[in-house]
Amino acid sequence: MKNLFKKTLLAISQFLLRYGLGIVLIWLGLMKFRNAEALHIEQAMAQTFLFKWLLKYVTIYAFAQIIAWIQILAGLLIMLNPVSRKSAAWGGALAVLIFVAGILIFITSGIVWQTGYGFPELSRTGHALIKDFILLGAATWCWSDSL
Repeated sequence: MKNLFKKTLLAISQFLLRYGLGIVLIWLGLMKFRNAEALHIEQAMAQTFLFKWLLKYVTIYAFAQIIAWIQILAGLLIMLNPVSRKSAAWGGALAVLIFVAGILIFITSGIVWQTGYGFPELSRTGHALIKDFILLGAATWCWSDSL
């Protein structure tokens, strides 16, 4: 009985992890089409030396749309696992890249801490980026499960 419960719980959790990640990626991608989100991305990118140089070559609105399409594509590909594990693996790899970029912004940007308080008080940007740590784990699992 315990073994059946464990297998059932594992199957449910894997389903929720895969399709929850797919929905989150698609939802976050759709949000990137809004100008407010593009300005938020610009604020974060302008504060980190890793991505600041990109703003010289592409407008923030175009960059936000590129990110949006990559996130939507990654979410859709991850959710295709029952049909095509290879496609799901590519989606997982894209998702890993997305969340690694978010973590790099988190680590290298000074705007993640609440002004005047420092660690551990996160700013609004910090709140938006900290989710990338757990989502990176979910994306890495989806990627490895699809290989």
